[in-house]
Amino acid sequence: MSEVTSATSDVSAPHVLAARLRLSMVHLSRQLRRMDPSELTITQFSALATVVRNGPLGVGHLAEIEGLPSPAATRLADRLEEAGLIARRANPADRRGVQLMATTAGTELLTRRAQVGNAWLAGHLSALNKADRLALERAVTLLESFATECKDGTPATTAEHHHSKETRT
Repeated sequence: MSEVTSATSDVSAPHVLAARLRLSMVHLSRQLRRMDPSELTITQFSALATVVRNGPLGVGHLAEIEGLPSPAATRLADRLEEAGLIARRANPADRRGVQLMATTAGTELLTRRAQVGNAWLAGHLSALNKADRLALERAVTLLESFATECKDGTPATTAEHHHSKETRT
């Protein structure tokens, strides 16, 4: 057996595990999206969640958090405002600027989607034995650290993630 064949058959090899993880996350995301289909794109949903979680905030700050150029964030805010999910208000600290804030409809949409998706996931998780749930809890902690990248683009370590999680609560 060649070294390449051996490496590709090792299910714990980083590149094999990465491919499986990425694909399973895509499928899981699609499944969760089917639980509560809305007219929002994933980008719009992410921006709405950012405004709900961090708002009120300026369009520039939304662009920074979402990793978008400012013109794209402005168009995104326009679409969410047209849908009645966010509103613009004058920035009390800068009369020339505006802040984005979630409307009741926007907050309710986000809450409803979270409840539906969480209930679906909880149903699947309740079928697992305790050892599998603990293994999944550890995996989720690692995935959360991947999603919390450092400024230089490298993933935060698990210890850094726990520290930042503790300081947020």
